[in-house]
Amino acid sequence: MLNYVKSALKNSAIYSIGNISTKLIGIILVPLYTQHLSLKEYGILSILEVSSQLLVTIFSVNLYTAFFRWYWEKEYINRQKSIFFTTFLSLFFISGLMVAGVYGFSSRLSMLLFDGSDFNYLIRLMSIAAALQILMDLVSALMRVQEKPVLYTSVNVAKLTISLILTVYFISSLHMGIDGIYKAQIISYVVYFILVSRYLIKNIRVHLEIRVLKEMFRFSLPLMISSVSGVLLSIADRFCLKFLGELSYVGIYSLGYKIANTVKVFIISSVNLAISPVMYRVMDDPGNKRLYSKTMTYFAFGTMICVIGISVFGQEIIKFLAQNEAYWNAYKVIPIISFGLFFEMLKDTSLIGLNITKKTPVIARIIITSSIINIALNLLLIPYFSYIGSALASLVTQIIYFLLIYHSAQKYYPIPYEMEKIGKIMLCGMVLIVFGLILSPYALWIRLTGKLLLILSFPFILYLWNFYEPIEIQTIKGAWRKWRNPLNWKKNRSKIKLDRK
Repeated sequence: MLNYVKSALKNSAIYSIGNISTKLIGIILVPLYTQHLSLKEYGILSILEVSSQLLVTIFSVNLYTAFFRWYWEKEYINRQKSIFFTTFLSLFFISGLMVAGVYGFSSRLSMLLFDGSDFNYLIRLMSIAAALQILMDLVSALMRVQEKPVLYTSVNVAKLTISLILTVYFISSLHMGIDGIYKAQIISYVVYFILVSRYLIKNIRVHLEIRVLKEMFRFSLPLMISSVSGVLLSIADRFCLKFLGELSYVGIYSLGYKIANTVKVFIISSVNLAISPVMYRVMDDPGNKRLYSKTMTYFAFGTMICVIGISVFGQEIIKFLAQNEAYWNAYKVIPIISFGLFFEMLKDTSLIGLNITKKTPVIARIIITSSIINIALNLLLIPYFSYIGSALASLVTQIIYFLLIYHSAQKYYPIPYEMEKIGKIMLCGMVLIVFGLILSPYALWIRLTGKLLLILSFPFILYLWNFYEPIEIQTIKGAWRKWRNPLNWKKNRSKIKLDRK
């Protein structure tokens, strides 16, 4: 088990470079957007972004998950390249139909989303970028399943760098506005496919696996329904704010969401990218449930540190990035959204039991139920609490979603998760966040010092609460000694090897 954990951690570190680059570019662009886009225009951009998410989720048909599942099937080990070709060709055809459909209905979509027909061109650009993302995500899935984090990270960083440079040029120099953002994205996608062209050719065998494709569709369609519901769960807040409030509320909320979502990008997505292949590879190994259990505990620990950090420093981050005071209220939603992301991480980890037992219809029912609850809570809370109400609706929904998934997964595939430790992590994090928010009115140096101490105190409070196992404490002490005196550690390690011989 230790070897799997080390491999996952190593790959997570490499994957996180790409994910961190994504978020860093998004953060770098925040001052540019807040300077050149009004609060209303930022709201329009946010609606287009979440609409793109919805299109990608619907028209990818969740074939990525099915591809993961079938790639390592013993029966198809010798047909992996033809399975990839079949999946890629299917998504190419489906995404082409999507673009054609959006082009035909762009006027109606513009009226629906923005109460006017002036945004046809933006909607069409958005659909092209979404189609290219669908194909790129499958290529990324191939890199993940083959455990090629260096290739994955390098090509993604190159793509993001090009996108960043072109976005800055189009907005600052050419004053193109939102259309410049999407043109930069489309060009960067084209460069991405040029960079991975040789890799694609090596992993393709031109042969259609029709029977396998049918099996993959049967597996993925229930997941697609659940994925669509999941996207609606995460984007309904923006749509509800637009229809129940105004685009300026969408702009404020979206900025806070973007900052809070760094927790997902830095930790949740990076770790998920690395551990997903490992989880499926060991599903028939003895002792795999111990690995699943410890994965949730360590995952929760690392995620909560980020949740505390982004929550207590949210006010300072927003004021630093957005010079326009109209955006500053965005910090109020950061702690609520980031804590909701913690429960999203727990839900993602709990899903392994349902995926292993192929209970995808159960997942679909739960996520549809959660989406309905989320929309209902948004409709109930937004009229009274505006964007704060939307954040609260998201948090409550994520808690319910996790509880439903956890209960169902344990029913079909019991895993001895360390829920007592998870509870300690949650309670400790909640208390530290509250103390961090209490420090907000104080002078800057007091706030920064106090909040930093709160974050550093987290692992020590858990130690006093008997959180760590003896072997974990020994491992931590060994790592500390290694860091303090690396030369002596190497000598001792060599001596141990000689004694064993």
